[in-house]
Amino acid sequence: MRYTGCRSQRTLVALLVSIVLPVALTACGDDEDSPTSGGNSSRLAFSSDRDGNLEIYSANADGSDVRRLTTANGDDSDAAWSATGRIAFTSTRDGNSEIYTMNADGSDPRRLTSNSTSDELPVWSPDGSRLAFASNRDGNFEIYVMNADGSGQTRLTTSTAIESGPRWSPDGSRIAFHSDRDGNLEIYMMNANGSAPTRLTNSPGADLFSSWAPGGQRFAFHTNRDGNFEIYAMNVDGTGIVRLTQNTVVDNYPMWSSDGKRVSFHSNRDGNFEIYTMAADGTDVVRVTNNAAFDVLAAWRP
Repeated sequence: MRYTGCRSQRTLVALLVSIVLPVALTACGDDEDSPTSGGNSSRLAFSSDRDGNLEIYSANADGSDVRRLTTANGDDSDAAWSATGRIAFTSTRDGNSEIYTMNADGSDPRRLTSNSTSDELPVWSPDGSRLAFASNRDGNFEIYVMNADGSGQTRLTTSTAIESGPRWSPDGSRIAFHSDRDGNLEIYMMNANGSAPTRLTNSPGADLFSSWAPGGQRFAFHTNRDGNFEIYAMNVDGTGIVRLTQNTVVDNYPMWSSDGKRVSFHSNRDGNFEIYTMAADGTDVVRVTNNAAFDVLAAWRP
């Protein structure tokens, strides 16, 4: 599905997020940001259409000091920080979804991919030397890697299924991702060269967008295994599954902070989609954004 009215997203995120955000968003007004207290002093990048189309913004984890980083005509989303502070993101500014990088203040944007199909959802390796991403350049969405300058683009998965949402392990040796190769969307893990893919979840629902805890022993992810989409955590072998959020609406796209103390996510629990953070055990939920717009897909600065 696509979002209706002024809530329009034209990247693969529209497809993937529509799986997990099954609502039509039609409000077009903006309210002033009203930050709340809580969290730590780390900075978050996120996507918002508060100025008309999806752009990348950053803010402190308490919601203060909101800054717009991109000003393109297309949609800019999927922000991911590198260890050196550079941001990778997806943009449709040149027609179709491609991967770009920019400085943390939005300067020096550089296009890394150039295809007639879609390249999306970039994530940095821990040392900042490479990016993993999803692309359908070979017919269906698969996981690829490339160097930080866009060179050396290499396909890692070769399934006929959807393979997306790559996430590097903290030591750079493995990549988690989601796939429907066994019928429904589940979390998998493979070596960083694409070898030895292993299925970690096995639920009747959809399990997507895993995020490694800094120690490399736990994942956060979102799933609708209990009816609606909520945030869960588990060990990296798939055991020890714990539910962190519990609402009748949508909580998804978890990202672990670099200090391991908090998890960011977006939720429509207060009427429209906003950015939230919570303690790693699901307590101390803090609303970061407070806006009539569509605020989603947050990522922590290392």
